[in-house]
Amino acid sequence: MAATAGHEISENRHQRIVYRPLVLLAPALTVGVLADAWLDVSMVFWLLAFFAVLLGWAALWRRQNEKSASILLLMAVGTFGGMVYHVHWNFFLATELSVSLSPDKRPVALRGLVTDYPRFLPAKSPDSAFEFELPNQWKVPFRIEQIRSGTQWVDASGFTEVYVAGDEIHVRPGEKIRVFAQATCSEGALNPGEFDFANWARGKRRRTFLRANYVKCLSTIERAQGVSAWHPIAEARHFVSQQLIAAVPPRLEGLAETIFLGRRERLADETDEAFRGTGTVHLLALSGLHLGILAMFSYGILRHLPGPVWLPGLCMLVLTLGYVVLVDARPPIVRASILVTSLCIGLMVYRRNSFWNSLAAAWIFVVCWSPTEIFQAGTQLSFVAVATLAWLAGMQSIHQKYDPLKRLIEETRPKPIKWWRAIRRGAMQLVIASLVVWLMTLPLVLLNFHAASPWTVILSPVLVVPMGIALAGILLIVVTSVIAPWATPSVAWMVTGALWFMQTLVEVTQARMPLTFWSAGPPVWWVVGFYAVITLVGCLLLAQRFPIRWGVATVAVWLAVGFAWGTIQQLKAETRDDLTCTFVSVGHGTCVLVELPDGQNLLYDCGRLGSPKRATRSLSAVLWSKGISHLDAVVISHDDADHFNGLPELLERFSIGTVYCSDLMERIPSKLVTILLEDLDSRDIPLRTISAGQRLRTHPEVGLTVLHPTRKGVLGRDNANSIVLLIEYHGRRILLPGDLESPGTEAVILERPIECDVVMAPHHGSRYSNPETFYAWCRPEWIVVSSGSRNIEGPNIEDDDGPQWMNTAENGLVEVRLTKDGLPAAVLSWRDTASVVEE
Repeated sequence: MAATAGHEISENRHQRIVYRPLVLLAPALTVGVLADAWLDVSMVFWLLAFFAVLLGWAALWRRQNEKSASILLLMAVGTFGGMVYHVHWNFFLATELSVSLSPDKRPVALRGLVTDYPRFLPAKSPDSAFEFELPNQWKVPFRIEQIRSGTQWVDASGFTEVYVAGDEIHVRPGEKIRVFAQATCSEGALNPGEFDFANWARGKRRRTFLRANYVKCLSTIERAQGVSAWHPIAEARHFVSQQLIAAVPPRLEGLAETIFLGRRERLADETDEAFRGTGTVHLLALSGLHLGILAMFSYGILRHLPGPVWLPGLCMLVLTLGYVVLVDARPPIVRASILVTSLCIGLMVYRRNSFWNSLAAAWIFVVCWSPTEIFQAGTQLSFVAVATLAWLAGMQSIHQKYDPLKRLIEETRPKPIKWWRAIRRGAMQLVIASLVVWLMTLPLVLLNFHAASPWTVILSPVLVVPMGIALAGILLIVVTSVIAPWATPSVAWMVTGALWFMQTLVEVTQARMPLTFWSAGPPVWWVVGFYAVITLVGCLLLAQRFPIRWGVATVAVWLAVGFAWGTIQQLKAETRDDLTCTFVSVGHGTCVLVELPDGQNLLYDCGRLGSPKRATRSLSAVLWSKGISHLDAVVISHDDADHFNGLPELLERFSIGTVYCSDLMERIPSKLVTILLEDLDSRDIPLRTISAGQRLRTHPEVGLTVLHPTRKGVLGRDNANSIVLLIEYHGRRILLPGDLESPGTEAVILERPIECDVVMAPHHGSRYSNPETFYAWCRPEWIVVSSGSRNIEGPNIEDDDGPQWMNTAENGLVEVRLTKDGLPAAVLSWRDTASVVEE
């Protein structure tokens, strides 16, 4: 009897064992990807390591040494992940066009195939007076087949999009066309903390960018012949888009296409900014939430259809896969589709699937399909959010106590009360889930976007309902337009109401109650440690091997480590004894950050030619990388938009003490300057004027002296009256002349010559600013030009010991460091430093 009881206990334990092999394979595969991404190991090494590990595994498996064999098998999976990433990142066809391109524009003549319908990019009105209005454009998906070399057409390859300015275009999928355009290869980051478009495009394997100024630059060579396997998908996508345009008002078209097809080209800028400002932008990105809503709605209808029990699961599986293909198989949708697919298969074969095993399968599929996606913030946030919700569900099932008496009492209540209590309980659960997900994703959000809003905790549960109605309604619009067109207007009315509610609620909230805070964000090492601690604690809590209070204490300790690190960095900044002058690369413009020895920070100009957002984003990335959240002073050199048009958006992200400008700029302001001054006044930021001979009060060992202009200024343009600022620290000098030109240059060089260590090239290195005379007066050892062109030539100085030259367009951010020892200035470019680190 004892033996029988022991046998039963053994069987019960065996039944409780849950096998999740993919949960182990997913981390092993990820380690291999990370190893190749960080170490850049050769393919030969990966192949040798892979086969060596497999041989070792085979030998141990034959000896029945299962534990050691399992470890080697995981190592084999890791080496396979390294090979997958290495091939994806490094191997391109010899005919790939992007290999021969550079960030500089190059005219090309190409032949190729249109792979999808062109997408219309309507001209959007500028967000502010500091921006230019762009024309209507089209984005034409294009597969490159040939390029003209002289008079011959040679083979070429690559997938890209052609951006064409114009109101109408007449090309269709499958057509062969000839394209005359300007071709460039995406440029890497020029400043620390910036988004690296070159790496992003390389990961997407679409590094070629084509732009044409006229529709006539595209001409059809050959009409489409036959239908390829992918043309029906393009036709289906185009059909859905046309149905949405016909059913939804123009103001809501962009939102409808965004949440159903993932196309944000037609989304209004104010709507996009409102969703970002309220922290609900995740609702615009196609994710598992969208697919989950559509799957639940579809299954709710399909399960009432007559037929075998497995038919609803099969139909939902087909619809899921069809939707994934329709929206270009984006990683979050792929992840959700694998979860839904596993559920459907379970329904069909009457088996319960393991959620964590399915989630690991989704991660493995994403890594094998496009390994660089795991470095994208959207993919990371998607998996973290889903894992958090699954963990919450598991914890609820563990700690939820079943009370028969309470359940009996609930069943005897009237239906209105039961409905009200169910709605209240569901709303509370949604808010709690939204809060926990927001807290879990907050470190990643701050690390990548540096902005967060608590509004997402409240708005996300509220917006899920109208978004679900809109998604279900759009699906019905597509169905009814085929089988019952007369019913489409009724469904369109429902979709319009849901979309209007979503857009209005978000825009009104952002306009009247903005609640967005900006932050430098935690360091990468802390974020990695945070999720490692959370994962460990979460697993132990689910396994009921760790008290909740211990889990909370462990997480609190790691949070304390982060706050301590931030405090130490702040103390280091306040006690630093060197002076750093940073020339931020913003294109054709100026943006110079001066970090003083006592922790104070001064900004000289912030703007660029064209859209000012590039200047603001580049400077913000640099400030956040340095942990700076406050600027004590901002100096505007003169009244040119490319020197101050980035300030309005900068005011939204950072606190500023005082703004300085010249007397002439305040007395005779331009229209743009007037707008800026009104913005400063509305924020209670004081404006001060400075002129030649004045010194700014800062650190006692630092001299900040204004050399030009005088209060009356000089005759000439605004450039001639640029504020020339001299920075002195322990016998070393840095000179910032703005856009100084004649006759302002002559007014400056009339004074006693001042030898400088570093000088910013006047007027972005322009030859028309008489630079040789100016350089002969200040005799710099280094010249830094803040420009958007790599073709700026250095000064024509016939001297073997002449100044050295740095260009932010080519070298990226340039940092000048002066020490209290009075040693020569240390001048480094971020791009050169980054390349040394990579080597």
